[in-house]
Amino acid sequence: MLDEGRIEELRSAARTGTVLARVRLAELYAEQGDIGEVRALAGTENKSLELLLTDTLADTMAGRDGLETAVAVMKIRLESRQKDAFDELIELLRAQDRIEEAITFLQARSEGSDHTEQSLLVHLLLLQGRVEDVRTMAGDSRSRYARTLVTGILAEQGRIEELRALDADGFVVSHALVGLGRVDEAIAVMQECVDANEQHAYDFLIKLLVEQGRADQALTVLESRSHNPYDVVSTASVDVARLLDEQGRPEDAIRVLQARGPADEQLAALLAAQGRIDEAVRVLDRAMTDHDRRFAIDKLAGAQADLLIEHGRIDELRTRADTGHPAYGTRLAAYLAEADRTG
Repeated sequence: MLDEGRIEELRSAARTGTVLARVRLAELYAEQGDIGEVRALAGTENKSLELLLTDTLADTMAGRDGLETAVAVMKIRLESRQKDAFDELIELLRAQDRIEEAITFLQARSEGSDHTEQSLLVHLLLLQGRVEDVRTMAGDSRSRYARTLVTGILAEQGRIEELRALDADGFVVSHALVGLGRVDEAIAVMQECVDANEQHAYDFLIKLLVEQGRADQALTVLESRSHNPYDVVSTASVDVARLLDEQGRPEDAIRVLQARGPADEQLAALLAAQGRIDEAVRVLDRAMTDHDRRFAIDKLAGAQADLLIEHGRIDELRTRADTGHPAYGTRLAAYLAEADRTG
């Protein structure tokens, strides 16, 4: 039994939307027989799902004691997208030979149903082999998330042909293929997207190629993409450079980062590893001049100080500590203290 302090932690996490905390708190209240608290957690929405659960779970319980609690907990688990809850409910329906009955029940309420009910309906239809009904759901213009929901479930189940029949997004198909271990096919799908100049496809294709150690292919894809010097989200150039370096091609890696940064710390590290210390220092100097964010400048100065220490350029660091960024003095003091201690 959890003490009151831990229970309050769970309550706090559940209030802020932490899924597992909400489920665990519901289970804890159920163990304590506090149906009021479980009911409050489950809320009053989704009455049709509650009816389906009540009818299904009632057949598995000797009496009705605890039925309301069990329904409320299961409802929370389903709405929290717990896969084992879906599996458990589907197995119960299958054991009771009530799959078609549940499908009919959910379809009758499909227009006003939420994501949980529609997800359950898709799973049940696929279980029964009713793929055409699932395709119809995907094309239902009344539901803004039906297509995304259907393609997500098909991808999760590795149903590649059904995904293709729906003309699903290449990323979804490729991701599903990767899950099946069919990486070459996934790469081919993403290459088609890149050839069509779908911007979101470049990074994922490069990621796949890097994971497979295909440095030249990854480099070709990277160079085929128009360079945006202000893109601070993509890690493609850094990933390709890292692979090239790992494969014993540091000069190629350096050229990639010089042409397709920003990746100033990584570039400086590569240059320093090749003995090009002055160039590495200048890269970091230029980067600090170009940046206007304090955090970024602090980080670059610290990296530069570490580089100077690593390569024995302590006098240069002393000079910078007297006239430059505070990080130089901090790093120098730590280095000197460690030198005295080990002395």
